[in-house]
Amino acid sequence: MNAKPSKIVLALAALALAGCTASTADALYFGRLVPPAENVLYVGNGPEPRSFDPHKSAGIPEQHIFGSVYEGLTGYDPKTLAPRPATALRWRTNKTASVWTFFLRHDARFSDGTPVTAHDFVWSWRRIIDPATASPYANLMYYVKNAQAIAEGRVRPDGRKYTPADLGVRAVDDYTLRVEMERPTAFFVKMTPHYAFTVVPRRAIERWGDRWTQPDHFVGNGPFRIAEATPYSQVVLTKSPTYWDRAQVRLDKVVLLPVQEESQNANLYRAGEADALFSNTLPAPLIRQLRRYRDYQGGAFFTNYYYDLNVRRKPFDNVLVRRALNLAIDKRAIAEEFIGRGEVAATTFVPPGVPGYRPPTGPGYDPALARRLLAQAGYPDGRGFPKITIAFNTAEVHRTVAQAVQQMWKQQLHIKVELQNEEWQTFQARRERRDFDVARDAWTGDYIDPSTFLDLMSEDTLNNHAGWTDPKYTRLMTQANAEPNEERRNQLLARAESYLLDQVPVIPIYFYALSYMKKPWVAGWYPNLLDQHPFKFVWIDRDWQQHPIAPTP
Repeated sequence: MNAKPSKIVLALAALALAGCTASTADALYFGRLVPPAENVLYVGNGPEPRSFDPHKSAGIPEQHIFGSVYEGLTGYDPKTLAPRPATALRWRTNKTASVWTFFLRHDARFSDGTPVTAHDFVWSWRRIIDPATASPYANLMYYVKNAQAIAEGRVRPDGRKYTPADLGVRAVDDYTLRVEMERPTAFFVKMTPHYAFTVVPRRAIERWGDRWTQPDHFVGNGPFRIAEATPYSQVVLTKSPTYWDRAQVRLDKVVLLPVQEESQNANLYRAGEADALFSNTLPAPLIRQLRRYRDYQGGAFFTNYYYDLNVRRKPFDNVLVRRALNLAIDKRAIAEEFIGRGEVAATTFVPPGVPGYRPPTGPGYDPALARRLLAQAGYPDGRGFPKITIAFNTAEVHRTVAQAVQQMWKQQLHIKVELQNEEWQTFQARRERRDFDVARDAWTGDYIDPSTFLDLMSEDTLNNHAGWTDPKYTRLMTQANAEPNEERRNQLLARAESYLLDQVPVIPIYFYALSYMKKPWVAGWYPNLLDQHPFKFVWIDRDWQQHPIAPTP
């Protein structure tokens, strides 16, 4: 089946758009234009969240929730994404950036009214690095002294096994947190807005166990709390009365709609049942039409789309096979013709947008070379190559990409490819246990730095779905992340990325573009590289017609 949207599909999409907007041909906005009477925001959030425990999930739908019900030492600036004071009022580091000290505010509270102290951060960070927690984001903590040794169950020189108590973080007093790094880490504060570094409620967790995130037991320290969670229906966040900066919070409630069907998201928005949609939840065939509306938002997005190759299965343990599969994909056609939302074909792993970083040049589309490499690997003209399966989670765009790749590999390499579609949570679990041949994957940077992508492959972690590890690559990443000079560090990171691209444990397909809808009365929601929109800063502007938003290019 041809994965490219047909002219008939596009024509029907255009008719659908024409039929659901205002009667005039030059309507400025898409769908119903009636602001909510109350300070309640309805948001299309994509797939059903897997967990409300920030130590147990690594998904984008969960991230949108975590950023509002928990708060770490720092938070994201809604415009620039720079770390700004949150639970910590200020911070400092020594000359070598090997020790960081954070000074916490005294008025921070959990939603049960108890104070947030440096001791809570120590307990929380020990919990995420504890092997018993099995956190997919434990690797972000590896920059802290002894974290990796703890996670991997190593033995100390004295013969004792490393435990979470050995983590290089301690409370100097109730409101001073000292963090000792494994090696100099000048960019550490950039990482701290991420929810892996947040604080979780020890008392609630010890009392309720895994049930602590249920609305009746939930305790957080963010501007909102989880008031309701109805599976596959809605997650309701309400303003927290104990939050230290509650006067800044102008929304009373946020309702997150877990809808993964892209056309349904468009219909909800058109009908006025959603005020905003997070990026990449819209049907790809409609994007070209939606761009003409003022409430369509586009721009650069610090996210890559790639395929994992399970290097622990044959034939993907053969680097020649991996290179052949990569070279046989016409990524420009996928990005521009099959998807067409503004995506850019990817020949590297790190998306553009990092100041001062010059990525290496990755291999392009070369089917002739791909066939020669496959023959060298022992599969001339595809003969003897086993039937393989591409696994992906339910979404129109993922099926479109999988069908395109299936067709390209069949035409160029003469190999048989099947497709396997599963809902989000089932697919995530399959990918984490590496029960696949080829799997759809994507990563949104946790901070604006190449390491947020390149670190994924430096260790055998839950987020390294391909299962690839290489001592040379790990050495390059370790050397780069210990380099205090930014220019030299970027050069080392580029060398590491070049080696990663040569070994091809993953196949970069394209770099995402921001692509979402936002009603004109949704204020404080700014386009940025990470698609991060802290609800703390979002509000309903009922006078929006006095200063309407301009269309994005």
